[in-house]
Amino acid sequence: MSVKVAVRVRPYNARELELNCQLCVAMNGPTTILLDIEDPKKNRDFAFDYSFWSHDSFENDENGYSRAIPGTKYADQQMVFDTVGQEILNNAWQGYHCCLFAYGQTGAGKSYSMVGYGANKGIVPISCEEIFKRIKKNSDSHLTYEVQVSMLEIYNEKVQDLLVPVPKRPTGGLKVREHKVYGVYVEGLTKYPVDSYEAIEAKMDEGSKHRTVAATQMNASSSRAHTIIQIEFKEIKNVDGRKSEKLSVINLVDLAGSEKVGKTGAQGDRLKEAGNINKSLSVLGQVIAALADKAMGKGKNAVVPYRDSQLTRILQNALGGNSKTLMICAVSPATDNYEETLSTLRYADQAKKIKNCAVVNESDVDKKLREQQEEIHSLKQQLMMLQQQLKGGVINPEMLKQLSQIQDDIETNETIMQENQESFESKLQKQKQKDEEEDDEDIQNEGIKDHPHLLNLNEDPLLNRKILKSLNQEETHVGRPNGNPTPQIVVNAMCVQPNHAVIRNKDGVIEISPFTKECGDFIFVNGSPITGPTLLHHNDRIIFGTTTTFLVQIPGSEQVEQGPEIDWELAQQEMQKKEEEKRQEQQKLAEKQVHEEMQRKKQELEEQRKEEQKLYEEQMKKQQEDFDKKMKALEEQNKDMLNRALMAEEERKLIEERKKLEEETLQKQLQREKARKQYEDEETMKKYRIKEKNFIENKLQKYLPKVLEVNLIAKELKRNVTLEARLKYVYADDQEYSQFTEENAQKGQIQIQVNNKEEGQIYYWDLHKFSNRYYIIKDLLERYFESNQLLSLPKDQDPFWDPPEARVIGSGFLKLQALAYLMDNPCDLTLVGEHFQCGTLKVNLIPTDETGQRNLSEDIEDGIEPPVEDPSELIGRRFDFRVSIESARLPENLCKDTYVEYSIQVEEKKKESFKTKTLAGAHPNPIYNYDQQHTFDQLSEVQLNYLINGTICFKVYGYDENKNKDMKKREIPVENLIPQQQTSQQSNQQQNQQQLLDQPTQQVDQVKKQEEHIDILTKTINQSKNLQQQQQQQSQQINKLPSQNNQIKQPIEKFTPNQPMPQSTNKQSFKEFEDHTSEQQQMKAKLQQQQMNAQKPRSSSQDRTPAMMSKGKPDPKKGTKKDDGCNIF
Repeated sequence: MSVKVAVRVRPYNARELELNCQLCVAMNGPTTILLDIEDPKKNRDFAFDYSFWSHDSFENDENGYSRAIPGTKYADQQMVFDTVGQEILNNAWQGYHCCLFAYGQTGAGKSYSMVGYGANKGIVPISCEEIFKRIKKNSDSHLTYEVQVSMLEIYNEKVQDLLVPVPKRPTGGLKVREHKVYGVYVEGLTKYPVDSYEAIEAKMDEGSKHRTVAATQMNASSSRAHTIIQIEFKEIKNVDGRKSEKLSVINLVDLAGSEKVGKTGAQGDRLKEAGNINKSLSVLGQVIAALADKAMGKGKNAVVPYRDSQLTRILQNALGGNSKTLMICAVSPATDNYEETLSTLRYADQAKKIKNCAVVNESDVDKKLREQQEEIHSLKQQLMMLQQQLKGGVINPEMLKQLSQIQDDIETNETIMQENQESFESKLQKQKQKDEEEDDEDIQNEGIKDHPHLLNLNEDPLLNRKILKSLNQEETHVGRPNGNPTPQIVVNAMCVQPNHAVIRNKDGVIEISPFTKECGDFIFVNGSPITGPTLLHHNDRIIFGTTTTFLVQIPGSEQVEQGPEIDWELAQQEMQKKEEEKRQEQQKLAEKQVHEEMQRKKQELEEQRKEEQKLYEEQMKKQQEDFDKKMKALEEQNKDMLNRALMAEEERKLIEERKKLEEETLQKQLQREKARKQYEDEETMKKYRIKEKNFIENKLQKYLPKVLEVNLIAKELKRNVTLEARLKYVYADDQEYSQFTEENAQKGQIQIQVNNKEEGQIYYWDLHKFSNRYYIIKDLLERYFESNQLLSLPKDQDPFWDPPEARVIGSGFLKLQALAYLMDNPCDLTLVGEHFQCGTLKVNLIPTDETGQRNLSEDIEDGIEPPVEDPSELIGRRFDFRVSIESARLPENLCKDTYVEYSIQVEEKKKESFKTKTLAGAHPNPIYNYDQQHTFDQLSEVQLNYLINGTICFKVYGYDENKNKDMKKREIPVENLIPQQQTSQQSNQQQNQQQLLDQPTQQVDQVKKQEEHIDILTKTINQSKNLQQQQQQQSQQINKLPSQNNQIKQPIEKFTPNQPMPQSTNKQSFKEFEDHTSEQQQMKAKLQQQQMNAQKPRSSSQDRTPAMMSKGKPDPKKGTKKDDGCNIF
């Protein structure tokens, strides 16, 4: 039979409601539909065995149970169990092995379906309760039932027994072995006999408590571990003294968050599956894929990689073996998680193809016992033979290995046989005695509740409020295991020092103090970091490091009324709110200082402007007086001549005014059309910007906390590396800035800038690559916590390192319009990049014949070929042109190993990229001599439109040498740093971590300050421009004199300044001010330049005749102008 698959969608969580996320999942019967909000035609349908709609249409009763509103399709917990759980129990009762997987991303609702919360019990507790209900209904005296439970966790490829306290666990975890009769099993895994649901519930609660302790002491994340609850169910039939049994092992598996699979081995990342955290899920995917291929008749001889991970090894029977298996996939309903949901549904779609061969596991007990005895006897015989051979002097490593294996097999078989021979009643009695002895710890915990204590809060509801830490002694130390004195409360978390805090109890008054001043930065009481001794009250929240959270409990104290229930999420939000308040206060203070400084600057500039205005007016007055004197003398001497000249001038003016009026009428029509188009574009842009803003905010809210966490981990690992999120806008390569549509608009992309000061390099990671590195880096931190020593990694395994990559130095656009008229377009493109203008690139677009040798533009100029009046004449004909990239001029620090890349649209929405050879070494004036012919076999309308309206974006790639030299500040090799030896660096670490917390806000504040500077500067410059315009108007009046009076005009021109004084003087006085805001001014100037280029009419590479200007076509008879048609970007 095939593996059965069910999909369940949960309601929106608080974050998704706050962000107003849209729904991306729908269900119709067993079909799950993934909705594409942008294009409904791209919706995807997935057919499964069951689809459970648990998103809306429910109500909560007085006990908190969520049930369906009558007449709706809501699937509550009971409905899911009746559909899925009952089927598993029925199979188990028949003697089949069973397995239930819960798969999906973290937070999608896996644990809710499996275990449930509060009154909403999940499949596991309901199934366990149902088992004992069925046992009690048995009336056949020949039948007896035995139930044993075990609980294990796979974390970082280590198998741990969750029913064993953390200090008693073996180092390195338990081993997974294989037996000829019993198959794969976990050696040393405890099986607890139970005779009631309450006993199973108690064991599950105990396992959850041990998980919580491990998570606190080992910095382990519950969302990254796989949890397996194994229920071994036996039905024993005794007829006439002959025993037979049916055995069913029920595996209930809560898998780790599946987003690790999607992100691990991100496309383009050199580090793939580096780290054991993701290994089990990755291998599980490979196993499912291999089994699905086999079921479809592909790869029949392929080896299924069960042994490549502990998870797949343990569940080998459940996957393609002797088991009836069901997978329930939990998905998020929000568009924010579209990619993860799609990945989960694809995974489930593949899993349903797997074929299993389940059989009833029925055996004769006496026969089975004899077979075990014979097996043990045979193994002992083999052992004796090997021992005799060793005594005879025949020794080799293989023989020793075989000897050890046989001894292990004998020991294992004897243990299994002993367990089988012991009666269930005896096992149960022993376990009850053991539980009574361990009840002392529970009694002790009950005693703790009567005194001041800490209660843990965890993001996983299953691990919440499980640990009690007494505060009844005078001093309670908090810190890492290697602290001195040894901490009573062990918190092995990021930013927690070996000795981190001391909690003192003085006659019932509780206060907490940081062990050192720096430790206070990462001790938060009710959301605020502490600086010294701080009183604690009932229900106060304490956060150590960044996430480890406790709730203060002081029985008998005055109870403070609380609003919502205090949980981990509330404590984290409280800390973030206090941090935000602190940042806002700092921002207000900084804004006040900037405002005061700007007022002072403004006053100084105003005073300076008044002085310059006064001086200017005096000069203009003197100039006017001189002018009037000379005009008076001129009028007396040349009155008749002047009159004739004025009449001729009036006639000429009338002709010019009539012509100007006609041009203005045409121009106004064009302006109205342009204004209408601009308005439409602006409206479209506004809608797009709102949509883009929401998308960016969702992404930032998701990734900024992870960026901060990686920065803190880097500090913890003594790495001189910092990360910051950057917003990168990407424009379509074939469109100019002014030509906006939603398709070609700038796309906001979040990228992570990695400043590796150890190597003097800057890397840029996309979000997929960052997510991959995030989990690898967290794995690195956990290995550090386990060994308490910093690891020395080779570069190819270091997640903080990447080999240097070429990046875009600068880019420039060149219009293709000249080609549509068979004209070439030589141009020195201005390159613009991160450093604003950063050089030029000499390029040309040349129309050619089929051979590529003849320049058709030259043939047209020489009269050999007729000019192209209408480009539509070229449709259907072969069209050839060459792209020539001759040379460039680049800054000396941006000229290493350069090359040029560009793209050509060969078909609609299809491009091909081309690039020059890389010039090795540093070349400020690189000579590329690149020449490439491109051909459209039959020019289509789409291709012609591309030639008329399109552009080519040329991008120059290379390396920034200065940045490498400036950043390289690594002083001490990582491998030489040991935590105990670096007390001074730990002190510096604490001082810098708060700066990392404030880093995003500081960047925003800086931009705001600089924008205010620029606004004031722009206003002042505009005032100067008004003065300049007044002066120019007066100069124009002088220029209106007839040409006969040149002898008088010349002396007048000597009094006319070539550069108006106010603007020139102001520029000098702004020198210091401009230096302060130079970076932001450059960016603003760049945008202004783009807008100017977009607004001014663009001529082609040729001058145009009046007739051709009206048609917007270049004149083939005129010479080319090298700078025309070049659009600076």
